[in-house]
Amino acid sequence: MVNHRPDSIRSQILREKGIEPPADWNDLAQVKAAKKREIGADCSAAIYAGVTVGDKHYSLTDHDQTELMAQLSTVKEGAAAVPYHADGELCRLYPASEFLALAAAAMSHIFYHRTYCNHLNAWIKRATVKQLDGIAYGAQLPKDLQESMDALIAAAAPREGGETGE
Repeated sequence: MVNHRPDSIRSQILREKGIEPPADWNDLAQVKAAKKREIGADCSAAIYAGVTVGDKHYSLTDHDQTELMAQLSTVKEGAAAVPYHADGELCRLYPASEFLALAAAAMSHIFYHRTYCNHLNAWIKRATVKQLDGIAYGAQLPKDLQESMDALIAAAAPREGGETGE
């Protein structure tokens, strides 16, 4: 007979994400640790999904991020153009200004998701076992955490002249 207990469903969802479920779903520390791993995996997936700039899509896997940062460094050192490519397209030379716009969009995407993940982890830290069920990637943050995240995003937003509020 199939076990339809909520814990078995939650365990299956975690295993599908490559996460070992808690041995004891009533142990708050174990459940929180599993929830943090789940949120981390969902955050990575959101980042890796990438960004669309103009009509082109750019994945942001770890490899893509490394390549992006290397080419960004080349542009910052004065290169007029660098080779790069959108998903499924041939590599081409991107003029520095176009590549800077792509890099800014990618970095903003990554910053947003890492900041959101950090705030979800803060929520997990203070949650009860029952509250943990309501915490999922994409959930609306509690008011204080949303205000904190909004302030960070605003502070890091590009300012006129290309500088950030970091």
